[in-house]
Amino acid sequence: MSIAVIGGGWAGLAAAVRLRQAGRSVRVYEAAAAPGGRARRIEHPGLGLRLDNGQHILLGAYTDTLTLMQSLGVDPAHALLARDLALQSADGGLNLRFWPLPSPLHRLGVLLGSRGLDGWRGRRHLARVFGALAPPGIDPSMTVADWLDGLGCPPGLMARLWEPLCLAAMNTPAQAAQARLFARVLADSLGAGPAASRVLIPRDDLHGLWPDRACTLLGDRLRRQRVRSIAPDPAGGWRVDGEPCQGVILAVPAAEARRLLEPLPDAADFLSAWPALAHSAIGTLTLRLVRPWRSGQPMLLLRDDPARDAWGQWLFDRSASARADAGQRLVHVVIGTADRYAGRDPARIAAGVIAQIRDQAGAGARPPLPEVEAHALVTERRATFDAIPGLRRPGTVTPWPGLLLAGDWTDTGYPAVLEGAVRSGLRAADRLRQEASAEAA
Repeated sequence: MSIAVIGGGWAGLAAAVRLRQAGRSVRVYEAAAAPGGRARRIEHPGLGLRLDNGQHILLGAYTDTLTLMQSLGVDPAHALLARDLALQSADGGLNLRFWPLPSPLHRLGVLLGSRGLDGWRGRRHLARVFGALAPPGIDPSMTVADWLDGLGCPPGLMARLWEPLCLAAMNTPAQAAQARLFARVLADSLGAGPAASRVLIPRDDLHGLWPDRACTLLGDRLRRQRVRSIAPDPAGGWRVDGEPCQGVILAVPAAEARRLLEPLPDAADFLSAWPALAHSAIGTLTLRLVRPWRSGQPMLLLRDDPARDAWGQWLFDRSASARADAGQRLVHVVIGTADRYAGRDPARIAAGVIAQIRDQAGAGARPPLPEVEAHALVTERRATFDAIPGLRRPGTVTPWPGLLLAGDWTDTGYPAVLEGAVRSGLRAADRLRQEASAEAA
């Protein structure tokens, strides 16, 4: 009998791959026109290209995602541009270099080899951050801004480094984001040594990293169908839209999961403990240039100033990472908490960000940004949940045997990042196999 995976995002596809590779029959239900969830491929007529719905990166610490890719025959060394972590601002005011030394000596390299840290005060603060990367010891009610302030953060470093890093990791401003989750990301990357902190940038779109191969593996077992109901089967197992199955992995957004769970017996008590998740948008402005930029850096920090329509925080020059010629002429600018520009003219946003790039990246020996041929602004309205202090997230297990949860919004230990989604799907698949084995015994 099949196992039903409801949701074809990264969590659901990871669960389905794990089950198929273990020899289990799987049916995957995906309501959207294309699988991938909030990391899906889209066709944008304005650029005449297939694009990710948002620019994402991976880290060397994303071990489950990298292992999953390899299990599907994808070589990360070929599919990803790997770079030692170097956080550089486009205007040259900040340059953090992580020397490739064994942990914990790599931290000394950061302190000695970086500039723009506000002198020894900033270096002392960064050393304190490295010494405080023990997430379980951080008060879950503390914000990132309060945590960093308690570690002696200079005001300039908060604006130049931590605020854009917090937006990149959590899509929540430092004044509102949960410090414990942010410290988890830092501990598993910056605090874990050069290999874990390496930045991995997809050479093609995200769907080509591994979801394409997952969909091929599933074949016609991937159904384009929104599930109406799930219910226990009196004969054992479950029924999904009336079809019997041995177990169910619910890998859909929280609101959709609640809709499907509410009719189940004793659902009220279980759902009463769920948080009311708020969500924030992420925008990605893609520029198609007349020629590759060759800026010398695949990723740069930008200083945002929304009052001047300078919305971007992170800039990606694809001339360093893309394989295809057309891709090498693209620049992506990521705009965190993009709800702030709701209702504004996209052309004005694009003009402001282009001016922001020319202003900040025009210093030094870097070549000027070439002329922009076309641009496209893509906004993922519910890109991430707001990772705020005190947030409670449900785990994998539910009160109903054979029914498990997956998704980046579940309690993965991470904010809403790709690795959290993959880990949740793998965890749910493994738990379902354990339950089936125990029942058979």
